[in-house]
Amino acid sequence: MATEHHRNDIGGNSSTNEQTYVFSPEKAPSLAVVDAVASASETDPTALPPLYDAIEPDALDATFESSQPGATRRVSFSYSGFDVTVDGGPAVTVSLE
Repeated sequence: MATEHHRNDIGGNSSTNEQTYVFSPEKAPSLAVVDAVASASETDPTALPPLYDAIEPDALDATFESSQPGATRRVSFSYSGFDVTVDGGPAVTVSLE
């Protein structure tokens, strides 16, 4: 199954390598994080360390499942050498630095 996402390099400062990945609403945040880190590091997702070494995947997914309209959610943590920020909205946005 193909993953729908696109990457936008953001910033403008060459000293930062921040990248943003936007995933479809059907993509679980935990899977979106693994896919974004794999893409940024040019690594197969199965070669990455388990996400649960950095954060509880079920808790991450549950954080973004709430159906409260207008609720803002943001979670930041380190994973596989990246600072990861997950924002929730109609789609999951994963920012890496």
